Amino acid sequence: MKLKTWHKNVLSLFIIVFGGFILFNAAFLLAAFVINASMSIMRMPQNAAPHFLSRALYLILIFMISFGIFNSKLNTIVKATFLTMPLMVVLVMIGLVLYQQSKFLITLIGALIVSALLLYLYKKKLPWQYYFATFYVAVLGLCIMIFNIEI
Repeated sequence: MKLKTWHKNVLSLFIIVFGGFILFNAAFLLAAFVINASMSIMRMPQNAAPHFLSRALYLILIFMISFGIFNSKLNTIVKATFLTMPLMVVLVMIGLVLYQQSKFLITLIGALIVSALLLYLYKKKLPWQYYFATFYVAVLGLCIMIFNIEI
């Protein structure tokens, strides 16, 4: 049985949502590993705040992995699903760095990043899956902030 176009589109939505959720968890497990390893190497106590260097190393690692994925010949759905991870990481890092600031400022900076990404997607004329992934992460990030969900 051949899938109809709308079946493929609905399947794409589910893949992006559930794949993104799995990637969020993988990204934060990777963050825990990188930050704990760097704190261990620097001989910092476990209850100390992570050093800026460990967070920067984690972001560099995420961007290197992302660069490899986005420059590969993988399927559009796989790339759009993967887009959810670095975008969520960036939004969460902004929330962590600006934790003491107002929610309005954090939302404004997040909105600027999402808007810049949407403009990039538009200029590159990328498929709708990328837009969906971006809006999915933006709404999820906004809900996390509004409802004070602890990550």
